[in-house]
Amino acid sequence: MKLHIKSVCVAVLAGILGIFAAGCQNSENEQSAADNGLGEYIPFEAVNETVSGRDDVYAVLKVVKSQYWQDIIDGMTQAANEKGFNLYVGGCVVESDYDVQAQMMEEAKKRGAEAIILSPANSNELVEPVKRIHDSDIPVILVDTILNGDDYDTCFMTDNLQAGAMEAEEVIRLMRENGVMDYEDAQIAIQIASESSQTIIDRIAGFNQYWSVYAPPTWELIDDIKVNDGDAKKAKQNCLDFIEEYPNLKAVVGCNNSSTVGFAVGLKESGRTDIVLGGFDFADETAELIKSENWKAATVVQRQYNMGYDGALTAFELINGASSDYKFMDTGVLIVNSENYDSYVKEVNN
Repeated sequence: MKLHIKSVCVAVLAGILGIFAAGCQNSENEQSAADNGLGEYIPFEAVNETVSGRDDVYAVLKVVKSQYWQDIIDGMTQAANEKGFNLYVGGCVVESDYDVQAQMMEEAKKRGAEAIILSPANSNELVEPVKRIHDSDIPVILVDTILNGDDYDTCFMTDNLQAGAMEAEEVIRLMRENGVMDYEDAQIAIQIASESSQTIIDRIAGFNQYWSVYAPPTWELIDDIKVNDGDAKKAKQNCLDFIEEYPNLKAVVGCNNSSTVGFAVGLKESGRTDIVLGGFDFADETAELIKSENWKAATVVQRQYNMGYDGALTAFELINGASSDYKFMDTGVLIVNSENYDSYVKEVNN
């Protein structure tokens, strides 16, 4: 599946969002909601010791089973343990399945949720379902992705326009460091997990805005974006397809973890050390290229643990009478490359 770069830029800057499909890998815990016409989902499960009489917070995530989302869950769990409230987590099997998220929010309400943490699978389609929850005096805290509406309390996420621009700047630097001349014809490939994610749309927009100003005119962004549906194996094949289809390929850009991992594995398998890797998030496969002397690679690392921790802490505070003074909180990003790899790993392990 392909998405044209120019149309994405115009769509983002004009505020027009696409509604597309994307997916993620199945889990042993997934259940079917076929009886009500919905897809599969990960049911709510307590992630800490539940105690009768404590506040009940429910989290509805895009994805549950991945390192990125587990970091968010870990942050939420830490806050729940510190403040002493019950935390239940569930979410989608298919990352774009906003209908499932709407149903799960209603289920959380019926179960007595006193606050709901949501990572929206679609920033448009969930506006009305969230409004219904919020209008019933249940605080709604967003993590990772924002809604195109005002009926929520606070959102903790990356400034993805800025993060996309940071990735573009780093890719340009690494290409030059890898010997690509400013006058040389060079092609750059992009792939993503989902076309319905406002997060990814904003990253592409930020990337392209920076690229259009600062990249040499002979360095061409390939005018299609391959979609991997959150499947790293498909992402790897996309990488190999790009390599076969574009003879002047000099850089690949992953806008999320599965895309970055697929590019990293594909580059390693192909042995193409002349191709730079720019990515998002952090995985073992990505780290292998970053620390290697053979490749030029870097990734934009989010503070997803902070998203989870701050989101859950805010949920608790709102339940207990606090008010939210802001609608958006940028949790920040860091470029990880060969120069700071060791210090970043040390920081994470501590």
